[in-house]
Amino acid sequence: MNAIVEIRAELPVQVESSLCSRFRCTKLQCAACAIVCPVPGAVRFVEQGVEITEVCVACGACASACPNGALRLLESDRRLAERIRDRVRPAAAFRIACTRAEGRADVVLPCLSRLTEAIVLEPIRGGAARVELLDPGCSGCGLKKAAPQWKKVLMFSRDICESAGFGVDRVARVSVPSGKPEETRGRSTSPNPRRAMFRAIAERWKASGAPVLQEGEPEQTPAEPFRDVVQRHHENPKRSDLLEMLPSLPGVKLRSKVISAAGTPLADLEVNRHCVGCNVCETLCPVGALRHREEKGTYALEFDSALCTGCRVCEAVCFYQAIRVRETVDLSVLFERPRVTLISAPRRTCQTCGGTYLDGSSEFCPLCQMSGSRRDAIARRFFTGGNQSDRS
Repeated sequence: MNAIVEIRAELPVQVESSLCSRFRCTKLQCAACAIVCPVPGAVRFVEQGVEITEVCVACGACASACPNGALRLLESDRRLAERIRDRVRPAAAFRIACTRAEGRADVVLPCLSRLTEAIVLEPIRGGAARVELLDPGCSGCGLKKAAPQWKKVLMFSRDICESAGFGVDRVARVSVPSGKPEETRGRSTSPNPRRAMFRAIAERWKASGAPVLQEGEPEQTPAEPFRDVVQRHHENPKRSDLLEMLPSLPGVKLRSKVISAAGTPLADLEVNRHCVGCNVCETLCPVGALRHREEKGTYALEFDSALCTGCRVCEAVCFYQAIRVRETVDLSVLFERPRVTLISAPRRTCQTCGGTYLDGSSEFCPLCQMSGSRRDAIARRFFTGGNQSDRS
């Protein structure tokens, strides 16, 4: 043979590095995916942020835990939502189970940690009276390390229900014995999920062109420069699915629901007068929640709070410490989607360094003011004979 055709088995979880906060900001050591992964070595941190290895068992916990949607499963959330819609019975309870939960279930997943808020609330959109997550107890399961993730999704889903005016009881955890679940069939003749998964793998492999390699010629893909990668802001599929679904929930009576921003995939920001309009926060924001505009010499930084996932990249990369994540956030922003202006001010030119900054009470930029203050402090110490520690 003159050529070798190499067929690579596609991993059940794909990574979009440009959405990974760890890739965009090395100051952040986000490990949300690794913390919930029940398989040692399945998640590995690399220069591109994170990598999924061949030992992955496709439980889905990592994809659920990543707030930015950087990890994507072969069976997408939208495809799973289609399965759910096919099995919803109006005014009845919709039951979601793992493979260890005994009893009838409308949808059976490898692990409840596969769930996202959009998936949990999908049956309610279809008219279900409530959603029940069947819990056989995770202590005896090999995937028990992932258990905190589905419980976190459960609590956040209940908070969203309360903000929508439904009451937290619309989503409930139900204890059941450990055993074998019985999954109901949908109304349509949907394909077997396992066959659908292998069909998806085959389709992706065919679409990729089935790489043909000459003997002795290893495949090489040139690395794209970091500055080019961060200029792109891919859609966060997890948040997009949730924002698309929420307006279609029946009977919403929106109310304020303020929760702690700590550990929540949502946040509210504020910007102080130290901002110089450098746009580093906008460039490095993984999900595109920050956008600037300039008109007639005035700079404005706008914030889409519904897109923000609370990853804190903007806060970490701001050299002037002008951005702060507020301690609380109101869940109503997910329904109302307000776009707020964090700061708006004319640009000025610093009389010392010539750099631009936003209008303030001084003729010097924040960096030169900081340097000047340090020089003044050193001069005062010199002319006053030093401080107390110098004389002792």
